[in-house]
Amino acid sequence: MATHTDPTSDDVPAASPEATEASQSTPAKPQRTFAATTWAALIVGALLLILLLIFIMQNQQSVELTLFVWKFSFPAGVGFLLAAIAGALIMALVGGVRMFELRRIAKKNSRE
Repeated sequence: MATHTDPTSDDVPAASPEATEASQSTPAKPQRTFAATTWAALIVGALLLILLLIFIMQNQQSVELTLFVWKFSFPAGVGFLLAAIAGALIMALVGGVRMFELRRIAKKNSRE
């Protein structure tokens, strides 16, 4: 037969008064919220956009880009911007394909 122990028994040591006062006097650290994270990301994005605009304004010399049979001429800063946008779109496309694949696998596993 199993014996039942009372959780309020004297087997559990009581917390010292100093520890209790210390835990009550220190305020709880606030948790980071989604809104705070989004706000921080917006600020960082705005600062990066300002730096990008400065970069484009300082690189106004015209360059020629040849892509297969097409030839384009535009400022170097704009060329770097277009290359960065193309890279970001390729990265987003690969990430989207991966998310679609994972979602399909999750649906398949949930049916089983």
